[in-house]
Amino acid sequence: MIHNPFRRSVWLDRHLVQGKLSTILYIFLVVFCVPLLIYLALAVVIYSHLIESPFQLGDSGESVKSLWWAVIYNFMDSGYQTMAKNDGGRIFAFVLALIGSILMNGLLVSCIVGWYDRFVAKWNEGMARYDKTLQRKRYAVIIGAHESMPSIVRQLFERSDKPDYVVVQTNMDVPSVRKRIASYLDSKDESRVIIYAGERTSRDDLSSLHFNADHTMEVFVLGDCAEECGGEANRDALNLDCLRIIVDLLKRSNPVTTKKLKCRVLFEHQTSFSIYQFSDISTDIKGIIDFKPMNYYELWAQRVFVNYNLTFTEDNGDDYLPLEGAKPITADSADTVHLVVVGMSRMGVAMGLEAARLAHYPNFVNDASRKTRITFIDKNCHEEMKYFQDRFKELFKLCRWREVGEDVEWTDNISWHNDGLLTPEHYLGADFIDVEWEFVAKGVEDSDVHAYLQQLATDTSKRFTIAVCLPNDIECLAASLYLPEAVCENAVQVLVYQHHSSAIVDSVSKYNKANVYYKHLKAFGMVFDAFDDRLVRMQESIAGTLDAEYYEMYLETVKRYNIQSVKVAATRGKSYISKYWSNVYNANTVWTKLRSMRFAPSQSSTISDELLLLMAETEHNRWAMEQLLMRFRPLTPEEQQSAMTDLVVKEELKGSRMAHLDICSMQRLREVDVSVLLFDEGFIKILPRIYGECRSQMQ
Repeated sequence: MIHNPFRRSVWLDRHLVQGKLSTILYIFLVVFCVPLLIYLALAVVIYSHLIESPFQLGDSGESVKSLWWAVIYNFMDSGYQTMAKNDGGRIFAFVLALIGSILMNGLLVSCIVGWYDRFVAKWNEGMARYDKTLQRKRYAVIIGAHESMPSIVRQLFERSDKPDYVVVQTNMDVPSVRKRIASYLDSKDESRVIIYAGERTSRDDLSSLHFNADHTMEVFVLGDCAEECGGEANRDALNLDCLRIIVDLLKRSNPVTTKKLKCRVLFEHQTSFSIYQFSDISTDIKGIIDFKPMNYYELWAQRVFVNYNLTFTEDNGDDYLPLEGAKPITADSADTVHLVVVGMSRMGVAMGLEAARLAHYPNFVNDASRKTRITFIDKNCHEEMKYFQDRFKELFKLCRWREVGEDVEWTDNISWHNDGLLTPEHYLGADFIDVEWEFVAKGVEDSDVHAYLQQLATDTSKRFTIAVCLPNDIECLAASLYLPEAVCENAVQVLVYQHHSSAIVDSVSKYNKANVYYKHLKAFGMVFDAFDDRLVRMQESIAGTLDAEYYEMYLETVKRYNIQSVKVAATRGKSYISKYWSNVYNANTVWTKLRSMRFAPSQSSTISDELLLLMAETEHNRWAMEQLLMRFRPLTPEEQQSAMTDLVVKEELKGSRMAHLDICSMQRLREVDVSVLLFDEGFIKILPRIYGECRSQMQ
């Protein structure tokens, strides 16, 4: 069978279509071998006197060189046919020029142009790869072109320890992603952004990112745009699959490394996120990855309520105020915080939970009636309340709460559950739950709801904040603009949830200097701007300090009270991740405590004994609320008696049953677990030092 030289070849097609530079070099060599072979053949026959030279050559000494240039000139350019001697020479020159035109213009030039087009197309489509660059430079990786991605890129380049490059991997249209990034960055920073097209669950695509704890500074697993991807109902599962592939790639590339790669994983659903607040991730991942779960709603709630300023000017500008407002709530204050959340959406629930973690003040220690109140207003509040209470059932067995409907007027102080439950005679001691909850099953547009808000806004003892968190941006805006006049004038702030853009709210508040009626309106929750790098890094820095100090205090406790070390199975003790989140939430409250203590940077760091005991009890009440929100429960009377005398039982109850001996009043704590009093006091003592360490980050 005769082989067909023009039959298509898979190998040849792949090389030509891929347009590799090596392919261009091969074609270049082949093309220029043709005139070389013609020259050699022609030289042999001419100088063997078999034929006469078809070209006019120089003298005999230059004839060899002239023949070569004659062949090359005619091969590359048909205009050199004047060098031909006669009709035979012109025919030869014509054939030579024809071959040259076909090979040079038809093959070589088209291949070079095609290679360049494919080269540009690879960059435009995110198919260009920079393996050597990533193996020797410091870079951050963002997996997924989530709406918040451009803001994160900008903040990474604003760090003092900024990366050399930021690599973004996405499955979306790369040119549109590049345009979004360009709108956030200047040309210098934009040139340091590398975009890879790829799937976050593809091992091959992820391997091209060359994860390495020494060069990869940080990884953000975000997923692609929620709205453009149809909401990505399985976003959380896909992000976790991505994380597991990264772990496997790290194991294969460097199985003996001791340095962990910091990896922030965004969870869309609060249920998925909350799992990793009390349950450790798998050992395989924990040993290689410094796992940092994130939730969009909690990030925004912290961004609004966690404020690390100690004092505020009368015009606070664009910044959000803390829940207590510009003036701190101190031990002798008669004021209380009241947060009203309109809409039990995901954002609304996140705002309420963050307030419950933060709003703890020393005046409650002096008067147990001075509780922080969190009110949810929603037409579907009854159903949402059931879900909420099922999620935090241990909290609602102890806290004061009520539901307001058509048959209950909230102006009457009635229908409160657990009212008076915790007394000095109770086995958990006197009331230590300083947050109460109210659920109003009505719409914010109802006249009686407006009357209630008007009453709150005119109560001079209330530090009143309202957060409108309805699912729709326009509904939020309308509900905010038509609030009672006293609310707009007297509320600490009116927070308006705007998922897509803050432009409308800003136009009537921040940018409207002539009319200050809506000056308290502040937009929040914009999806493109959830992550605050400076706040998160400060939060984690303080959490690390608290963890180290906790260990030192633990050693002091062991020494002072002669506590014997106990060992329990790793699966039986309190999880590492729950301790980590406890430190994070404690770190967020540092600023509230400092304000309540009237701390000033210029004053002595010494805290009086009276203030120390007062703030220590406030801290214990805050910690108890935090543990209940993390779904830990207090012990039963029988468990309490066992845990008081057996440390193994105490530790195993924390891990296997999520039951904590120390969830009780401070007075009862002195009876059941006196050694831990050192921790509450110790955390208060180090607050001035923590402030000093964070001052540089606050600039």
